[in-house]
Amino acid sequence: VCSDAGRVIDLSPSVIEILGKDLGLSHLLDAAMKPYEYIDVSNMDGKHIKTLRFKEMSETKRHITGKRNFGFASRSKLQHILLEALGLIDKNGFIKDSPYGKLRCGIAVTGYKKMVGNFVQVQLDNSMKVKASALLACDGVHSFIRKCMHSGQGDALKFTNQEVWWGTTNVRPGSALEQELQHYAASRKIQGYNVGLVVLGTSQNPGSFYANEVSKNVYNWSYYVESKASNADADLIRRGGKVLDEAEKEGLIATIPSTCKILKLLSESTPTADMNRSFVFDRSNNLRSVDGRVALLGDAAHYNHPLRGEGSNKAMVDGYTAAMRLATAIMGKSKNVSFKSKKSPSIEWVLLCFDSDKRRKANNVQAKKARKYGQGATRNSSYTCWARQTYFKFMSPSKMIRERCASDKANSRFVSDMIKQLEPYPKPAISLARPVIPGSSACDSIEMELTKTKSFHEENVGCAVCIGF
Repeated sequence: VCSDAGRVIDLSPSVIEILGKDLGLSHLLDAAMKPYEYIDVSNMDGKHIKTLRFKEMSETKRHITGKRNFGFASRSKLQHILLEALGLIDKNGFIKDSPYGKLRCGIAVTGYKKMVGNFVQVQLDNSMKVKASALLACDGVHSFIRKCMHSGQGDALKFTNQEVWWGTTNVRPGSALEQELQHYAASRKIQGYNVGLVVLGTSQNPGSFYANEVSKNVYNWSYYVESKASNADADLIRRGGKVLDEAEKEGLIATIPSTCKILKLLSESTPTADMNRSFVFDRSNNLRSVDGRVALLGDAAHYNHPLRGEGSNKAMVDGYTAAMRLATAIMGKSKNVSFKSKKSPSIEWVLLCFDSDKRRKANNVQAKKARKYGQGATRNSSYTCWARQTYFKFMSPSKMIRERCASDKANSRFVSDMIKQLEPYPKPAISLARPVIPGSSACDSIEMELTKTKSFHEENVGCAVCIGF
């Protein structure tokens, strides 16, 4: 369930506020999030371009929000802190059920039906049917719920002519990789950890390479290149891709230019079991993401090219806002005496507001930028390669932080709009340790169980949350 596919997540200000302040996970976020100390940029020909020295900035200038420095977190660590807060991990670190939620793995959703009586019936591939008051679909760009919602509307995926190789590497003491990293750090005058590596393509050696030290002597890395072949069953969004065999690994190593020694050593030092080959797809349509009591979240609703690193932040913001809206609909009571009724708003209304035109337009703008940025990362055009290298050459640490904040404005407005719309109703209590909000974490496949019928094949739940890895 907990995967570190691809790069780490550069957490946006909105997500940090949600996790740390709104959900009260600040103490857990300390362990999961690491501040950038350095980001080193070079190219595939071995030329050094820039070293961004965040560690040498004043403490206040490194802050991206509140007292949090600009930083990153691995996907698995974020998932683990949410599972821990929900009480779904035992003392040995294994996933378990709790009285307040159930995480079901290895079960696929095959569709849904809107039922009489304001229920949604979710069909699972094990013949079980689940009745829920709402369904949140967080099952990725290949969402079965999206296919059911937009059947016959020409919503096909498009291959971007790119593939990505990614892996996790443990640096062994005394190895050639450790020696190269030490030489790298000495030549760049890098002192410390929390280092990000960026290697840009050139006209002679196209492609892009990214790596982060997620813990001491452990690196997550990804290598993007152009590709003419595709495999829709092995893509980055599934967080699985295709695990390599030795022949494929040797084929990858052979394509890496000798001038990019760090990438070659990282790939050579990674066991095939920890390496994947994935293909990148795109979707041009931005269709509606709500159908009554069914809502699409994250990549199921709006897919961005993964290289820009915005999809995970948007998905977490989607999960939080959708959960707060549902919690208000299910549990809220109006405090505004001018309302004729003191009943909570309907689930249909809060989800319809979730799928706003403003959000959809903002997603379209971000998707176009991400597509342009992502596809430019593997081109061998002399001008494109020069432009990307020039951009980083004149980049400063403070400018990178400002750009990260600027790209998060749409998420910030989305959260603010939710707060304004739900203002007439009391804010539901939030406790992830004892979740009182059905489906409060849309990042996990949690079903808040209310009652069970006598039939083995059908049960009733408060809110079904579907996620695919």
